[in-house]
Amino acid sequence: MNMRHNNREKEVIVCHSFPAWDTPYIKSTLELMTRLSATHRAIFIDYHYTWKDLFKHPNAPKKRLMGIKNRIRKEKTPYGTIEVVSLPPILPVNWINNRSIFKVFAKLNAWWLGHFIRRIKRQLGINNFTLFNALNPIYGLNTRKAWKAKKTIYYCYDEISGTQWAGKHGPDFEEAFAKQVDMIITTSRQLQKEKSKYNVNCHLVPNGVNLDIFQNPKISTEKTKTLGYIGAVDDRIDFDLLHHISQAMPDYQIDIYGPMKVVLPKLLVDRVKFHGAIPQEALPTKISQMDACLIPFVKNDLTAAIYPLKVNEYLAMGKPVISTDFADLSDFGQKISVSKNNDDFVSLVKREIRYNNRLKAQSRIDFAKGNSWDERAQTIRSLLSN
Repeated sequence: MNMRHNNREKEVIVCHSFPAWDTPYIKSTLELMTRLSATHRAIFIDYHYTWKDLFKHPNAPKKRLMGIKNRIRKEKTPYGTIEVVSLPPILPVNWINNRSIFKVFAKLNAWWLGHFIRRIKRQLGINNFTLFNALNPIYGLNTRKAWKAKKTIYYCYDEISGTQWAGKHGPDFEEAFAKQVDMIITTSRQLQKEKSKYNVNCHLVPNGVNLDIFQNPKISTEKTKTLGYIGAVDDRIDFDLLHHISQAMPDYQIDIYGPMKVVLPKLLVDRVKFHGAIPQEALPTKISQMDACLIPFVKNDLTAAIYPLKVNEYLAMGKPVISTDFADLSDFGQKISVSKNNDDFVSLVKREIRYNNRLKAQSRIDFAKGNSWDERAQTIRSLLSN
C-alpha cells in the first residue's frame, strides 16, 4: 500500500548511505541530507546491517530489519522530514579475502537488496529521483538496475582504500561505480584529484560546521592550561607527536574526546587524557575550555585525502588551531597554523596561545560562518540543478 506524503511535489533525492542514521557522531552525509530535506523530498536508506549485526549490534533496529515494524519511518529535523528506510539484513562479507568469492557474495547481497529496493520504490511511489550514494560503491554498483535513478551521484568523503570495512575490495568497486555515475562530489582536493581520473564531472564540496551547535556566545581568551582534540582515535593520530607535546609542555593537559578505535601506546603520560566519545551537544563546552585545538594527524597517502571536519568546529568556537601538514589545508589560509615537524608544532602551539586575543577569535568565528553546512547544502543544490 502506498504511503501519502505532503511533499510529493518536491524533487526527490534518495540517499543510499553507508553511515547509519542513528550514528552518535557527526557525519557529513546526515548533515547534508537534513538540510536538503528543506527543499527536497529526502529518503534515507539506512546502513546495511548484517545478520551478525542483528544479534550483536546494540543500535540495530531489529524489529524494522526483520519487517516486524514498518521499514519506513519518518524522522523530523529542524529543516524538514526525512523518510528513513531499513532494508533487511545482508550476509557479512567484509571478512572475505578472496576477491572472486567476495564478488559472488556481494552480488548475492545486492540481489537480495534489489528485491526490497523495488518494493520500497513502489511503496514510496518514487520513479523520477536523484540517487545520492554516500561512500557505498560496492552496493551502489550492484543495485543500479534496481534503482533506475534519473541521475546518480557518488559522494566520496573518504579514501576507501584506507577504510577497515572496504580497504581490501572497495577500490575496484569504486572505480567501476565512479565511471558509471553522472557526478562525483568529494570533500577534499586530494580526493577530487584522484576521483577525477574515473569521472571528469567531479566536484569539491568540503565538510562544513553546524553553527546551531558550535557557537561561542561569550568569547574568552582566559588561559586554562588545556589543549584538545575532538574526533576518532585511530590510525590517523600521531601518538609520537602527542607524547612530544606533553613532554615539551609539561604544565598543560591534553584532552582527547572521541571513539577509541586503536590500542593506545604505552608511551603516553598521564597528561594526555582519553575521555572516549561524548554526545556532540557536549563538545562545544569541552572546546570552550581549551586554550588551543589540535589536529595531530600523521602524514601519509590516506590522510592526504582528508578534509578535517573538526577544523571548522574549532574555528566556529573562536579557538586557535594547530595542525600537522598532513594534507592541503590552504583553504583555511592564515586562520590555522600548520607545522612542518614536531618541534615546529610545539612552537606554533605556544605562539598561538601567547598571542591569542578577542579580535583573532572573532575573525575565526566569522570565517567559519562561511563554511556552514547550510552553505555546503546550497552548493549541493546548485550541482543537483545542473
